Amino acid sequence: MRDLIDHMESDLNWYVILNETSDGQPQRCFYDNGGSGTQGLWLNTPYAKWHEVMPTIASISPDHPFLDWIEGESCDDWGVLVGSYADFLTVQAHFRSLTHVWLPSSEHVFFRFYDPRFGIDVARFCDDEQRTALMGPTQCWLSVTAQDDLTRVDNPAPITQDNFQERAFPWWTVPEAVLAELSKQDKSTLIANSLKWLKEQHADIYFYFPEPILNAKVTHLVNRYNKTTSVSLNQYLHQSLHQEVYR
Repeated sequence: MRDLIDHMESDLNWYVILNETSDGQPQRCFYDNGGSGTQGLWLNTPYAKWHEVMPTIASISPDHPFLDWIEGESCDDWGVLVGSYADFLTVQAHFRSLTHVWLPSSEHVFFRFYDPRFGIDVARFCDDEQRTALMGPTQCWLSVTAQDDLTRVDNPAPITQDNFQERAFPWWTVPEAVLAELSKQDKSTLIANSLKWLKEQHADIYFYFPEPILNAKVTHLVNRYNKTTSVSLNQYLHQSLHQEVYR
């Protein structure tokens, strides 16, 4: 646990954000290891009753027993540690304001900042100005995977608590360059967004296939898609699947 503690500066307030959709059940493990006081991040939003999938936040100290679980038994998507000079309510409000973010396509989607396989990379791939806006009043985001890989991203110019004002989501747009980098690393978000688009715009095709088969087909098509063509990914998906359904 030494490596993790060495990255948790003693002058910062530390918070843990737990991914409730993780199969590793980090919130249960947090309470099993002496944790308490978790609060939902979607409280006071239209998603306040989505308890089964709502990320939660709690204060944590560098000597907390839960850190042993993070470094010894956790899964890759358990959550993130957040360091900030700001108090609990300010940090909670900032992450609540990131419930949804804009995509360059003018669609807004849930932002999985609580999944370190995605949220930390989004911050890491931003330039300094974008990262400052995204991270707001927080100094750093930190996580450890089940393989003991430690990932940290720092805010070059944190907003002070006195200057922080919570904004209604969605207010932040994921930069196109960041999405391009993410697609090189992991296409899971692109696949999920493609399925969402297909369901909303072409329900006849979406519901034609059993869900596992549709997921497999969309995954295959996303991986095959060539961005150098004049056809957009959505057009490519629709054309390919339409041919199967209506041939």
